[in-house]
Amino acid sequence: MNGPRSRAELSAAERALRSRIVQLASSHWFLRGALSERSGKCGKPTCHCASGEGHKSLYLVQSHAGKVRQICVPKALQDPVRQAVGVYQEMQRLLDEVSELEWKRFLARKG
Repeated sequence: MNGPRSRAELSAAERALRSRIVQLASSHWFLRGALSERSGKCGKPTCHCASGEGHKSLYLVQSHAGKVRQICVPKALQDPVRQAVGVYQEMQRLLDEVSELEWKRFLARKG
């Protein structure tokens, strides 16, 4: 666990996981956070939202320095932001898998 690990020490599965993480991090836009869809009324008495379903908006929500911060995502950026959040979640899942392998390796050395 001290210093860089050579690729030869890793299984093919672990090398694939690590390669995918690097590939995602270096070639994709990624954002940590959750997406929240909300609907609200604009306040105009003649708008369709006054008597029915409100205007839909998408917010990117994230905790930062112990506080929740959020930002409304413009319609033109909703698809790229959804994709960026998805890429981050995939990277997190892959990191968790690699960490689990490291955990097992650590336990094997300890015992």
